Amino acid sequence: MNSIRRIVFALALLSSGLAYGQITEDPEDRERGSTGRDPLRTQTPEGRPLPFLQRLRFGGGISALQFGNPQTITPFMIGLSPVVAYQASERLVLGVGANYLYSRWRAETTQGRITLAKSTQYGGRGFGMYEVVPSLVPGLYAHGEVESTSFEQLDFTTGRFGNRQTVVAPLVGLTYSQRIGRLAGINVSALYNLNYTNQSAQIYRSPLVFRIMFF
Repeated sequence: MNSIRRIVFALALLSSGLAYGQITEDPEDRERGSTGRDPLRTQTPEGRPLPFLQRLRFGGGISALQFGNPQTITPFMIGLSPVVAYQASERLVLGVGANYLYSRWRAETTQGRITLAKSTQYGGRGFGMYEVVPSLVPGLYAHGEVESTSFEQLDFTTGRFGNRQTVVAPLVGLTYSQRIGRLAGINVSALYNLNYTNQSAQIYRSPLVFRIMFF
């Protein structure tokens, strides 16, 4: 358990370091002009387009984190969601991300036998965010994405995971982004799963999906 906590702590430090590197990069570019406005996201203060690499954002978040005793019904879960986003224009952000979730808990079979169940699910997504009315509500984006997730189904007879299936979820909604510098920020999303079914309920407990991501 101590080794797992050290790994999570190291990942948190690494994510913080990446975010700090983005925030502190090019301090002159981040200074506010004489008009008091924020610097442009795709241009230098002199009006030149930013190179491709300087429009990239790296970040993500921890999608799940729960510590439990495998001898009880309380599960152990850890999920990571790295993201790479690109500032395509002043109002448009495009990106890709990956998801990974590892779970372990005590499961009871239909025969009354107790077994230790372990599962992994993984996938990826592509998304787009468009700032709707920056003059009225800066940082409010219309958000659309397609996410694909591969997961294993639990066989309650044996207590083991068997067939792996894939669920595709188109998600739409809103994201509010609180900028920290030119190309870093905290993003809070409220999305709706347009393909919510009994099968996708094994991944999403509700058609509503809430996220907090850093990029």
